[in-house]
Amino acid sequence: MNLPHRLIALGAVAALASGTAVAATSQHGHYVALSLTQPASAGLPASKPLDAFVAVSSARVIVPSEWARLSAKPGQLRFLTPGTVCRYQVTFTVSSRSAPEGSSADYVAAGLPAPGPQYILDSGERRSGAFRVIREKGTGPIVRVRGLWAAVVTRRKDVVQPGQVVWTELAVSAASRPGNECHSGTWRERLGPQLGDALATARTRLKFVRKPS
Repeated sequence: MNLPHRLIALGAVAALASGTAVAATSQHGHYVALSLTQPASAGLPASKPLDAFVAVSSARVIVPSEWARLSAKPGQLRFLTPGTVCRYQVTFTVSSRSAPEGSSADYVAAGLPAPGPQYILDSGERRSGAFRVIREKGTGPIVRVRGLWAAVVTRRKDVVQPGQVVWTELAVSAASRPGNECHSGTWRERLGPQLGDALATARTRLKFVRKPS
């Protein structure tokens, strides 16, 4: 896959990120790398000798530093985009799911169907994962954009049943605020590509944590 220059720049930022929150600058703007981990209560049980643990997915995403960070539930990151007449609330969520093995692109297309080709704002494949970003079809004043990245994270027999693998899903949803005036440029030319960049450059891994008591 030939990556756009903006993704190459974000990849360089990702290489600099070694902590939970790391700010960095590229010639294309300012970004911050942040991590989120699926809560243990939603983890996948493991068999012996790891039956005291559950498997959870962890992800690191890179977003524009101009996005204001909001409080979020465990396993999520929430932001508010800048602006005066149009702002979007953006939420990232990471999760694990047992399902049959297959193409990452097919998995994402099935998990996030688009109302039509014109509603797909960004999509692609990188390494073993695939992603897409769509605008939801709606008739109301609120604009809703969604994205999904997915890849097989493990085939370990102590975590999955025969014929299954564990997929990590990194989902993102964005919605404009009531009363805002958001024209097509705000989501087609700015928000959609920003979400696509965040998903395309995301890093994920599987962790084992103790079962919640």
